[in-house]
Amino acid sequence: MLTWVIFFLSVAIPLTAFLSRRAKRLPPGSTPPGPKRWPFIGNINDIPRQRSWITYTEWAKIYGDIVYVEPLGTPTVILNNPDDIYELLERRSAYTASRPPLVVANELMGWEWDFAHMPHNDNWRKHRKIFHQYFRQNNIPIHFPAIRDATLTLLNQLQQTPDDYRNHIRQFSGGILLKLTYNHDVKTVDDRLVTLAEKALDALLQVIHVGSTFVEVLPLLKHMPAWFPGASFQEKAHVCAQWAKELRDVPFQQAKHDWSSGSSQPCFVSDTLSEKKVDEEIVANAAALAYLAGSDTTASIILSFVLAMLHYPEVQARARKEVDLVTNNGSRLPDFADRPSLPYIDAILAELLRWAIPTPLAFPHVSERPEVYKGYYFPSGTNFIPNVYGIFHDERRFSEPFKFKPERFLGDSVEFNPLTMGAFGYGRRICPGRHVTLNAGWLAIVQILTVFTISPKIDEHGRVVLNPPTFDSGLVVQPDPFEVTITPRSDKALALIQKASE
Repeated sequence: MLTWVIFFLSVAIPLTAFLSRRAKRLPPGSTPPGPKRWPFIGNINDIPRQRSWITYTEWAKIYGDIVYVEPLGTPTVILNNPDDIYELLERRSAYTASRPPLVVANELMGWEWDFAHMPHNDNWRKHRKIFHQYFRQNNIPIHFPAIRDATLTLLNQLQQTPDDYRNHIRQFSGGILLKLTYNHDVKTVDDRLVTLAEKALDALLQVIHVGSTFVEVLPLLKHMPAWFPGASFQEKAHVCAQWAKELRDVPFQQAKHDWSSGSSQPCFVSDTLSEKKVDEEIVANAAALAYLAGSDTTASIILSFVLAMLHYPEVQARARKEVDLVTNNGSRLPDFADRPSLPYIDAILAELLRWAIPTPLAFPHVSERPEVYKGYYFPSGTNFIPNVYGIFHDERRFSEPFKFKPERFLGDSVEFNPLTMGAFGYGRRICPGRHVTLNAGWLAIVQILTVFTISPKIDEHGRVVLNPPTFDSGLVVQPDPFEVTITPRSDKALALIQKASE
């Protein structure tokens, strides 16, 4: 009993002071409109834990393009217009490129090594420089062999066990990044590193948005012991911390051993360690992020492609016609050299990033100085959250925004193209690994179209099984499981796979 009382007092007293300090209001009229804020708690109850981008999009219709909320005194601005995002996160990126503290992720779950959510400082710059040197756009052609091999494996697996398409796509996306990063060959879908990364990443993605946990907006709660009622997050965080540590250290140590013994093939770890005066900790951190950042997004894109082809057979037919024209009626598998002749495939890729954006909310940016914009005052430490979903589903910019229409991205007059705007972040925090994801996604899409037909399932009564598209929730979202039939277009198509395999 005495222990409980001491703990309560040690938390309650500073908690009261903390809330009183953070509840101080900014001058009336200095902040954008938004939901009503309550004393002390602000808007903590207004921020949804799941699919918050849907709520933010509705708020934009009520309050405008810039919406202000204040969960427990944390100034938070939701941006629903690309012009505002460009001004605040691109032009002013020198002062708006930092990240929230992420108490749960960094301090409790051990993700402080992940430079995607490091503060905007010299340590972050060192990580990004090493990462960018290897995965920059000019280097992408040296990664083509790994992408081709993984795509061929995917085609073989879809031909043999099409009902297991989700696992095959998981292996495809994870296999590319593990090969490029550690020279690790993924032989099966239950590969240890693939499974480990999924567990670790699933846990991480649930706790890194504003309002996702009370600990995030009330850091004092991190001191609660695991036995205290409501503190079960402590035990979960401890388990997740073990996953995060293994994810970073296990593949890196193996790749480092292979490199030092001279048995390693070229990959990010071996090539980077070969440079002089390199910080091994930074290499390990950047390698782990390369795998994490690319694999989940790539899987989301390919799963959404299958879903879109299932629901829009006219798009599939038009795309296949373009591919057949380039490959002489499917007499060969298309390759990267064919990309300039396949504009509709690029349009499909762009529409996938719009229609089923893998990251509906860009990761929050945090200002490092006070900002004044459009007459509004944003203090230092303000969170800026780009509502990418809301922008990509705004009928003022995209007609029939909930329909899959790749033709909207054909021609030179496209104003908002997800391939270059928004789908991979903004400013200095734009994803440096996006070029691998886009090229891997493109090759998988065009070769699947060449070889397979995607169609609905037929049940035992001869009825078509086709449910409306739905998506899960998190930082990176994917389509919910759906039924689909994936069949080879012909014996000629099967021969293409066999020939490529040989």
